[in-house]
Amino acid sequence: MAERDLEDLRERIRQLDDELLAKAAERVELARRVGELKRRHDLPTIDYTQERVVLDHARATAQARGLDPRLAEDLLARLIGAAVSAQDEDSLRLTQAGAGQKAIVVGGAGRMGRWLTRFLSAQGYVVGSMDPAGPRELHEWASRALPTAELVMCAAPPGATAELYRQWAKPPPQGVVCDIASIKTPLLEPIRALQKAGGRVASIHPMFGPSVSLLRDADVVICDTGDAESGAVVEKLFEPTTAHLVHVPLADHDRIMADLLSLAHATAIAFALALPQEAHPVRSTTFQALESLAGAVVRESPDVYFEIQAMNPHSPAALDRLRGALERIVAAVSARDAKAFRALLGEGQKRTRI
Repeated sequence: MAERDLEDLRERIRQLDDELLAKAAERVELARRVGELKRRHDLPTIDYTQERVVLDHARATAQARGLDPRLAEDLLARLIGAAVSAQDEDSLRLTQAGAGQKAIVVGGAGRMGRWLTRFLSAQGYVVGSMDPAGPRELHEWASRALPTAELVMCAAPPGATAELYRQWAKPPPQGVVCDIASIKTPLLEPIRALQKAGGRVASIHPMFGPSVSLLRDADVVICDTGDAESGAVVEKLFEPTTAHLVHVPLADHDRIMADLLSLAHATAIAFALALPQEAHPVRSTTFQALESLAGAVVRESPDVYFEIQAMNPHSPAALDRLRGALERIVAAVSARDAKAFRALLGEGQKRTRI
């Protein structure tokens, strides 16, 4: 009898799961229709005021039903994210910014290269992947199409991209050439040389990885190469999305990235290296969060992450600050100086933006 009752309850849960998924799909479809109306009336995709109303209502409803309000907020936030992502996809498809045009993704067999291929294809471009690591016929087609393609996106490492730019200066491709490199210093001279030869050059930095599906909380850095027309061509690719576009001078990019990338990556790598050889039977939430972050970083490409550290002339200053911060912590703890330790946390509170 107990087994039958248990199975009956599990069957009811399965039915509820199916109903929840069906309702979620219906909600996303309704969100697509909302997005269509917004496009028709030239309204912004994101309405933060309305989102706050939805989340507040979800928490209140959950509270009234004896459900954890945090669960309700998390569930609705994820559904809102799925809705915004669907609206982004529709906007890209309907914009058709690349209809009738060719785009070449250099390094298209890589993870970001594959992301760019999907992104450009969604906008109507006929996309070719120029990458010896990919299918031979695609690489050969892209190589032939490169000189006349309307857009060339370089997803290769900075050093390889710099060498390609030097080669392309005789003569440059007809279309807009744009890199997505995390480090710009190796490209400064090659970009100028390519421009001097008549090339149209833009430079961007998507501040997200290839697994991202929702651009709403993602920044895309648009670097000023001195060619506003080419920059506008690439910026237009992201305008139908909910990505946050940030403009910075090309020469300032690496100074900013020394903190956003060099410092952040080095901190995560250092934490991973400081972990004990054997796992503990219990873990705190702070430990789990840091371990998860560090694990994600050390599983990335060591070649790419080495370039981010070694090719950025501003990295040493950021790493010195990291070393100095650790030394200050060690000094306060070794001296059993509670006042100094409190001062460190107070300073950290002022520096953190969250």
